[in-house]
Amino acid sequence: MKGVRSRVRPTLVLGLGIVLGWVGSSFRARPVWATAGDRAGECITATGPVLMQYDESTKSPIPLEAVYFLDYKGGRLLATVPSFHQTSGQIQILGEFAERDLIADFQLNLSGAPRPRFAMTTGGLGRFSSGWAPLYVFETTTGQVGVYRMRIGQSFGRNTMTQFELVQMRSYLPKPTK
Repeated sequence: MKGVRSRVRPTLVLGLGIVLGWVGSSFRARPVWATAGDRAGECITATGPVLMQYDESTKSPIPLEAVYFLDYKGGRLLATVPSFHQTSGQIQILGEFAERDLIADFQLNLSGAPRPRFAMTTGGLGRFSSGWAPLYVFETTTGQVGVYRMRIGQSFGRNTMTQFELVQMRSYLPKPTK
């Protein structure tokens, strides 16, 4: 009798574990996508992919990312695409920064108007993006959002041709009803 009881409990626990594992595996987990970003005082940083490359050796996509820096005081948005360059023992990761004038892009009037406040993040467009992530910059005092894109052109040695363009500007506030 004692031998039967000692086998029943482990068998019951094992069976319960199998059932719980089967039930847990039937739920599909959502993929997790992370972007890096931070805010300190009057500056914001973010990163996001600008190009997706395919690595034949690992059979996997590899994103090439841009680094974005927003400076409130200067009303500037800077971007660069890091890449690895090593010459005579020195390593260079960051190249030249492309710049956008947010005061001009958002058509802000700084005299007498409230001081502009910005928020910034990258996002995804799914299959329509070809691997690039748009950069969304919100200006909260005027209720506008700008969508930016960093384009990578042909590479010539250490110099990579990049374009930092404003794709769309619009208001995110609801239209007034008449």
